[in-house]
Amino acid sequence: MWGDWARRRAGRRAARAVAAVLASVVVLAMPAAAAADRDSARTVDEIAAALKDDPVLVQQVFGNGDAEGAAERIRATVAESEHPIYVALVADPGGLADKLPSQDLASKLHKRLGDGYYIVQVTRSILMVEGWGVPDPVSLSLARNDAVQAVTEANMHLEPGRLRVTPTAEALIVSEMVVDGEPFAMDPDRAIEIANLPGNVAPEDYYSLLDDSEPTTPGSRAVIATAVGVGTLLVGLRLLLWVTAPRRRGPRAPAATWAVTDLDLADLVARAERETTRLSHDLAKAPPGPYAETAAGYQSAADSVLRGLMTPAEPGGRRYGSQLRDAVGALVLAQAGRAELGRHGRKDDPGPYRPCFFDPLHGRATGTVDVPGRGDLEVPACRPCAASVSNGRTPDALVFAFPSRRRPRPYYEERTVWARTGYGALDDAWWSTLLSTRPGAGR
Repeated sequence: MWGDWARRRAGRRAARAVAAVLASVVVLAMPAAAAADRDSARTVDEIAAALKDDPVLVQQVFGNGDAEGAAERIRATVAESEHPIYVALVADPGGLADKLPSQDLASKLHKRLGDGYYIVQVTRSILMVEGWGVPDPVSLSLARNDAVQAVTEANMHLEPGRLRVTPTAEALIVSEMVVDGEPFAMDPDRAIEIANLPGNVAPEDYYSLLDDSEPTTPGSRAVIATAVGVGTLLVGLRLLLWVTAPRRRGPRAPAATWAVTDLDLADLVARAERETTRLSHDLAKAPPGPYAETAAGYQSAADSVLRGLMTPAEPGGRRYGSQLRDAVGALVLAQAGRAELGRHGRKDDPGPYRPCFFDPLHGRATGTVDVPGRGDLEVPACRPCAASVSNGRTPDALVFAFPSRRRPRPYYEERTVWARTGYGALDDAWWSTLLSTRPGAGR
């Protein structure tokens, strides 16, 4: 399986390389006036019009001497995506919010161009990754942060004059992650490879070179600090889920070795469909009330997930891993909905259904367990997992085959909505959270 996956990924990279070479020939033949026309897009409407014609716009101010070459590399990747991707690395068009202007431009472009992923940066801000009507843009942005951090750590030995990832490199990194699909991630070696492409590396003080007409001010520095702070907060919140790595002083303990959980997509989908059908029948007989309303929400979420599983991927296929994660989600959603209906009229109400955090396929949690090294943080757990953690052993966690050459890791260390909610272990209203993040949900 892993060999096939590696060959497919290598094939995609080779195809991208060939496309980039062919594109460079076109660029060399392109009249300078054509590139200048795109560089002259200065208003939001002009930028939107340029993106409608071509979804990748890299203006000279971000090109690091090779704006069109960088754009063609990104363009070759964007063309492979099943979701729309718009890339705008442009001079500030004016009229944007003082705080997070790149995010504001992405929102304005979305109103003009429609749903998709938006990778946007203006000259007085940092690059922002936004999305509407597409899978999990928040996780994509977090994965981008990880990839950039990998490059930064790899270049630490270059001080002084340390290199950093330029916006064109970030845009290519994000685009490739979208094409590769959920859960969003990139092998650090690939991120470093992208960062070292011609025109993608720059001195550490890159942002001071962006636009001489807009010198850095205390206000603009505050904007950048605010955006970085928001990103850091999101990463910090997600770190609370990393329950298997206790905080210790001194030398770091060896990383745990995780075995991939044996799962079959067809079996999971069949179980999820059966459980969702049972939930539908139970709902038809249930008395109206808050339990029925919540159960109906779980059914809507399960149906939404199952719609994406109508055409199962082949084992080892690009979508197989994400469909495995979704199939588990659909099954647990249906189980939670049926459990919610079962609360009606009970004197010993067990409360909302919370699965075992470590593996939701273990069923309802029987109690909670302290997260190792995380103070007062507790997570729901089944009896065997709670006993393992309490005795300092590794719990029997749900581990999917990770779509890269990195070692497998528990699902809750991934960048997915399933990880953030713990498949319902961490979120009482996770069906609502899920519906808000999935395109087409509720239809």
